[in-house]
Amino acid sequence: MDWKQYFEMMKDWKQLPAYRAEPRIDSFIGFYLPEILTDYYCDKIRGIIPELPIRLGTVKPRYENKNFADRSYKVDFYLLGDSGNHYFVEFKTDSGSRREKQDEYLKEAELIGMKEIVAGIARIASVSSYKKKYNHLILKMVDLGLMNSDRQFVHNSNKIQIVYVQPHKNCNDAAAVIGFEWISQWLVQKLGKNDFGKQFADALMHWAKD
Repeated sequence: MDWKQYFEMMKDWKQLPAYRAEPRIDSFIGFYLPEILTDYYCDKIRGIIPELPIRLGTVKPRYENKNFADRSYKVDFYLLGDSGNHYFVEFKTDSGSRREKQDEYLKEAELIGMKEIVAGIARIASVSSYKKKYNHLILKMVDLGLMNSDRQFVHNSNKIQIVYVQPHKNCNDAAAVIGFEWISQWLVQKLGKNDFGKQFADALMHWAKD
């Protein structure tokens, strides 16, 4: 695979108005994300789950009795640290693509804590028609020590920390942000002359200006 050619293509395509780069490279970020957070926060990451559902009725109680209460928002990545921190990570390839609505429900999730988020997931799993997929999610959460076989929250920490992985931190943004420049330098240190790492790092450094 010619990684230089691939990332040159991505740099070009990303400039197009309707092209969404995030779904194309989120697996690359996700693969390294446990190590990135481990080094950035000095907190050994025990596990990662992509697209963790956040039940709508859980973070917005006014919708609890509505027929859509069991629908969900999704957080790009959930990671659990040895510190007990539950990291909710949103990945953006453009710093300007942050949405107030998304920031709002993530903040609401942070305020209510992981126990209620887990209870919301158990509720969705009980009513969803995607039984096989939700059973797989539940098993992953059990393996991480978040819930028991009865789908009850059993972890000793309730604290959620919201983190954005994006090109750079915007002015007056109080959120925790890991910028692409930092990740680019981290990749070079970790992977050295590895061709994929070098080309990915170069692309991230280029996109750090977005």
